[in-house]
Amino acid sequence: MGYVIKMPKLGLEMERGELLGWERAEGETLEEGEVVAEVESEKSVAEVDAREDGVLRRTYLEPGETVPPGTPIGIVAPADAEIDDLEAEVEAELEDADADDGAGASAGADSSAEAATDGAASATGSASAADAGKVSPRARKRAEELGVDLEGLEGSGYQGAITEDDVERVADADGDESGGDIQASPRARKRAEELGVDLATAEGTGYQGSVTEEDVERAAESADNAGRSLREERPFDGMRRTIASRLGESYREAVHVTTHREADAEALFAAADAADDALEADVSVQDVLLLAVSAALEDHPAFNATFEDDTHRLWNEHNLGVAVDVEQGLIAPVLRDVDEKSLEAVARERRELVGAALEGEYTMDDLRGGTFTVTNLGVLGVESFDPIINPPQIAILGVDAVAERPTRGPDDGVEWRRHLPFDLSFDHRVVDGADAARFLETLVERVEEPWALLPEGIDREDAAGAETEMPGRTVTASNAEGMSGRIEAGSFEWHYDEPEAAGGTETGPTPVDVFLGGLAACLSLSVRFQAEKRDAAVGGIDVTTDAEPEHGSVERIAATVRLESDADDETLERIVDLGERGCHVSQLLREDLSLELSWERL
Repeated sequence: MGYVIKMPKLGLEMERGELLGWERAEGETLEEGEVVAEVESEKSVAEVDAREDGVLRRTYLEPGETVPPGTPIGIVAPADAEIDDLEAEVEAELEDADADDGAGASAGADSSAEAATDGAASATGSASAADAGKVSPRARKRAEELGVDLEGLEGSGYQGAITEDDVERVADADGDESGGDIQASPRARKRAEELGVDLATAEGTGYQGSVTEEDVERAAESADNAGRSLREERPFDGMRRTIASRLGESYREAVHVTTHREADAEALFAAADAADDALEADVSVQDVLLLAVSAALEDHPAFNATFEDDTHRLWNEHNLGVAVDVEQGLIAPVLRDVDEKSLEAVARERRELVGAALEGEYTMDDLRGGTFTVTNLGVLGVESFDPIINPPQIAILGVDAVAERPTRGPDDGVEWRRHLPFDLSFDHRVVDGADAARFLETLVERVEEPWALLPEGIDREDAAGAETEMPGRTVTASNAEGMSGRIEAGSFEWHYDEPEAAGGTETGPTPVDVFLGGLAACLSLSVRFQAEKRDAAVGGIDVTTDAEPEHGSVERIAATVRLESDADDETLERIVDLGERGCHVSQLLREDLSLELSWERL
């Protein structure tokens, strides 16, 4: 029982993995599925889980060290199990790696191989921790840097292993014995050389007043000629270093050109609202925009492409990278086959993809295979920028902040409409400026007329923000058959029925009911107008209209106005009276049918 822990391969492009830390120390027990260590590749972070119950018997790597994937980094086995075979397996693999990479190709792997070799040699006898192979990779590397002889060195680590601190302690003591007046750790001396700090100017806060690395950095801050003080240093490593390298390579090699274009976005917002109301998925403007981008790529396939080895490769699948800002930097997980997906599927999968990226649960597969990328800084208020192409792709679309702009409307009037700016960066080696202009022209057309991108059954009339056509006092009544019909007034319509007594079905309001509703609405608005004109504080207004008899010609009509107000009775009575005079619908009553009007407080 037992097995060798190896650096996992977190993707086809992974070259080295860094040990971020051990979750268990040597000698601690583990259960199957528990996290043993955390590692990082150039693009992602992952946890290494225990394959079986056991004890972490050996570790061959310290936090911060990097090795190629597949390199042994530790051993898990039961506490009472012999691990000679596993150690021999590690030794053989590390020696093979050493032979392939050359001397010193990997500090972690080489030093571990030496440790395993020493351990095998010590089977004939034992002396120091170094002879027993109990030297951490970092300690062995540090000993080489400082010229410390590990022979006879007493280790303070697990089971007497020699650690990096042990090596530096010996080097520090050797430095003091050599006659130096200043006590400083090896790290402090090295840092002082890097920063050009005189150790005599650094105040020691270490053991017995020795100068530490932090003391040197503080001295460097105070000695800055420009009067600056260092707040923090953030070395480039892991994924951040990879991002910087790839983008630098992209900007140096690709001939970046950026073109800008704006689209009227009112229809895009209306379409997104209509789809969000009609579909089960949460649909956003970005989801409809991704379909618009895919449609533009269909018409301009040269942009759905990559450029490698002097070859322009056009791809069938529309695999759109969606830029996401995570803690380690900007990544672009890929939403695959957008051209084959419904709006509902795009909305659902995009949310899942972005959510996984923000939670750090993405994989290398999520980042591979993109053919075009969309990055949106508009959500952060950016009005324009020049996106950098994500190699080996040849183009990237930047989405800016929505801006309201005055636009010439009907009858030469001015109306405010939302506009969405785009920035298209493309590799001028592969496509030309005219090609980019035509691509943006198509994209703008899709954005300004997005309804064809939505599922069947969702159209302009379903949009909450669709334009409303006012009746203009033109009303059409349609009667197909029977005693029912439909009334249309501009964008509005409603149905009516006659009561059963008149031969109808009595399932909707009658034409008289519709008229009474218009009268009540007209009275309420007219009374409100009179109240505001006289600065009278009036809250709610309810108007009830009644007509008699119940069927046939109307012989009596009455209206009761109820007002929520603290104004005096005389004022309210005056407001209601003037409101009735100003109600155009009440003026439509025939001369022999007067309106009986009363009012009361709510």
